[in-house]
Amino acid sequence: MLCKRCGSRLPDEAAFCPACGAQAPHDAITSAGTWFEEGAAPAVCASCGSRSIRIVRKGEYLCEYCGSRFFTNGQDVAASEEDVTAELMALFEEAAKYESRDQISSELRVLLKGLDLAPENSTLLLKLGRAYWRLGFAEQAMEYFHKAEALDPDNPTVYCNIGNVYFTQGQYAAAKPLYEKALAGIEANPMRVSGNDIAVSYGNYGNCLGKLGDLEGAKKYLSLAKTKGYSRESLRNVCRQLGLNPKRL
Repeated sequence: MLCKRCGSRLPDEAAFCPACGAQAPHDAITSAGTWFEEGAAPAVCASCGSRSIRIVRKGEYLCEYCGSRFFTNGQDVAASEEDVTAELMALFEEAAKYESRDQISSELRVLLKGLDLAPENSTLLLKLGRAYWRLGFAEQAMEYFHKAEALDPDNPTVYCNIGNVYFTQGQYAAAKPLYEKALAGIEANPMRVSGNDIAVSYGNYGNCLGKLGDLEGAKKYLSLAKTKGYSRESLRNVCRQLGLNPKRL
């Protein structure tokens, strides 16, 4: 197919001439309907006008003509990556309000909307795992934690949360190496984790060691947790369970 304005050769699926910008003959534009489920993707690339759009994965689409990527929200409307990020941040803020009120079911409902926006966002998957865990659904929590791990294997918070699931099930020996992996990641890159998560990671590891009978190790890591901002209430509760005196840490 040749451009009627400048004579440049055009790909059959081009909507516009890349040389002069002229619109290609309408009857020569290839339909994208067979590339994806009807109504699930943008019909025309917002960057170049091409209709050669294919699905990459659920909710994500690629323009094969110019390389632009697009995502779909819950209403099947194409959105740029920046738009998706903004919508996802808004969902996180809404979910955080429910979390602060301990309304975890409502938090989970909000977070699940994010799967239509960014099904492979590791932060979203981690938050979903936490919500399921707090609601007592260990199997679903582990599913999302492992998905987050696959996408972000260097994130210490992921391993601490997987360890928490094992710990709450009484599987202390299984939790121990997960906590150790989390602490190794924190020590390698402390800026990657929030101050509260760092304190909790040390505290949880100390608690785990105590449950396994290593009281000296428990004292060491609970003391470190204390210096990193571990809450007094959490420290008292753990020490009470382990038979330790928090004032001597």
